[in-house]
Amino acid sequence: MSTRQHVEILPPHPLRAGYDRSLERGSIADDFQRRLEPGNFTPGYLDALTVRVEQALRQQPSDETMRWRLAFLLLQNNATAAAVERAGELLAGATLPQAVRLAHLVAGIRGRAELPRTGRRVRRVNWSINNRCPMSCQGCYNPFAAEQIDLAQADRIIGKLAAHGTTDLVLAGGDPLLWPPIFDVVDHAIDAGLKVGLDTTGYTLTAEKLARLRGLSSLRLPLDAVTADVQRAFRRSPDDRLLDALLESLALCDAEGFDRVRVHTVASAENLHQLPELAAEIMSHPSVAQWVVFQWWGRRASPATVRRLGVAVEDVRAVLAAIRRDFPDREIHLAESSERELLNWMIQSSGQVVTFGSGPEEEFILGNLLTDEVEEILTHPILDFEAMSRGIPVTPGTVFDPAEGPAEGPSAGSVEGSAEGPAAGSR
Repeated sequence: MSTRQHVEILPPHPLRAGYDRSLERGSIADDFQRRLEPGNFTPGYLDALTVRVEQALRQQPSDETMRWRLAFLLLQNNATAAAVERAGELLAGATLPQAVRLAHLVAGIRGRAELPRTGRRVRRVNWSINNRCPMSCQGCYNPFAAEQIDLAQADRIIGKLAAHGTTDLVLAGGDPLLWPPIFDVVDHAIDAGLKVGLDTTGYTLTAEKLARLRGLSSLRLPLDAVTADVQRAFRRSPDDRLLDALLESLALCDAEGFDRVRVHTVASAENLHQLPELAAEIMSHPSVAQWVVFQWWGRRASPATVRRLGVAVEDVRAVLAAIRRDFPDREIHLAESSERELLNWMIQSSGQVVTFGSGPEEEFILGNLLTDEVEEILTHPILDFEAMSRGIPVTPGTVFDPAEGPAEGPSAGSVEGSAEGPAAGSR
């Protein structure tokens, strides 16, 4: 048996390795590059930085980098329709690559401006409910917050989701199993009528914990490699027997008869060649009902990490096509990075709600469920409801009906390009 150390860390901000360390600390440029850190990605920090950028731009109105920074800040901080328009004006005639990319995003937001926003429903919600994790995965793109809500606050949020009509809730992290109230949260969410999936590293999973999670619609566990070195290098765990621990979690689900496991694998340049053998391992477990392969997404990674781990989606598709032929009756999804833009409606451990673009640093604050209602947040101009509809339900073997929510669907062995968002096992 592996030795499972009880490790809890607030993962370091993934962009730290890519920071420009020549910048003066406290300068606008330095504070801007640090704005996504867990303690900084808040309305207060972004408001104060916006004021400074506005002042600098008044001094040099033609500074395209400063115009791009201001446009980005306006979009990231509870953007209104007026803020979107101002961002578009600031980016007009952009030539910098990052500004051109942001202008493209603004064009998409403007193109959806006339679509109805009232009366909408968010069916599936991802909740990064715990801000601690036993791993620090390479290119981790979960938006860790410095604050951690308590059980009473979690219950209030569950009540809001249930009253709104949300059907599917994914509890993730970090690792939710490291947060003691998680079992009460699961019970309360199920009692409120939500279908609940729990996304864990599985690192501290025990038979006792699994017994408390019997009501889940799915339990998500990571497995990325068939060799210990590749597995540990990607998840950056202090445990040199990490692969054994992950396999033991799957074996535990087999032994306990829990048959609603969804395995998450991140496909990168370093493990793509192992996927066929990995598929055989995963499919040998009777507990596994669904396998989701995520194309590695370098949205928060340093440029060096992107170069090392990035993998073309065509290469992943080709490998999975062969695997599907070997396992034609199994439910296998591919989550392509291009399909994940604005897919998520994610609650952070602080209660703040965010969504993501597909480009670097594209994280957008939408509101906070400790103070706002779901319906208020859904009026946010950045939201793309068509993208949000592409998410996979938490219950294996089902699909979202366009009008009514999850319905029985075919085994997804033939499903191509399914979309899914970040969670503990998918970084």
